Amino acid sequence: MTRPLLLDLTGAPQDMVALVMAMQVPDMLNPIAVTTGGHGAQARQAADLARTVLHRAGRPDIPVHAGSGLALFPAPGAVMAQARVARGECEFPAPAIIRHVMAHPADSVSICCTGALTNVALALLQEPRLGAHLHGIVILADAGGGEGRDRNIHADPEAAAIVLASGVPVTVLPRSCVARVTADAIWMERLALLAGRGCVGGLAHQLLRDGGTVDAPLAAAVAVISLLCPQLFGGRLAHLAVECRGELTRGMLVSADGGADNIAPNAFMLHGVNVDACREVARDLLLHAAGMA
Repeated sequence: MTRPLLLDLTGAPQDMVALVMAMQVPDMLNPIAVTTGGHGAQARQAADLARTVLHRAGRPDIPVHAGSGLALFPAPGAVMAQARVARGECEFPAPAIIRHVMAHPADSVSICCTGALTNVALALLQEPRLGAHLHGIVILADAGGGEGRDRNIHADPEAAAIVLASGVPVTVLPRSCVARVTADAIWMERLALLAGRGCVGGLAHQLLRDGGTVDAPLAAAVAVISLLCPQLFGGRLAHLAVECRGELTRGMLVSADGGADNIAPNAFMLHGVNVDACREVARDLLLHAAGMA
């Protein structure tokens, strides 16, 4: 069965690699739209980069919608961003999410969100029937006090709380779970043959190479792989809550499993991953994008 997929991405190189991978298995995943987020102009820049990737891949038909870069309750310093929305320089992509998702049957569309959950939360707030059309939402976030506040949750805690309370199945991919899945030197050397080929696989290699970091993280790519190869992951059901009030703990994702209170789970928390297998799947998808698989 082909799963309709909406990708909510940042402009990070690994996010664009995830977009490339999602297009390589049309019998399993069908990207129907891309939305972007980030602080301020980052959302617009991410949208431009996503359009470049889609054009190189021969898929300019996949629509891209840039977010505003605002949280649901933006800080006072976000007045300039509000003005940018009013001038039409950026937009809230929630109406586009609603339109694309509800064009598909109930329980059919998956959303892969690699940044803050603002765009998805706004769509759920604006259209109460949206959740019935969603098969699930995959998010990147760390839960528990050991790692402190996760940046995706902290960027918009209220949005994360709305998504977790929506009743839509949520799969949480902790950064701590995928920290070892990186584009290390050996992996990049095997992909170097894509360089200069002018294909979208070569563009993905270039983006990772130009990121300027050793062992570039592939967390966003792993999120897509979790949809393609769930057998490579282990996990458990959990009830997750978001701290929205505490001055020092605002944005912390807290796990409150069952116990005496018998709290119903609202998420599936992944806690194990086959690192080598994930790297191989990612490599094969990029080779396929280059027409070499």
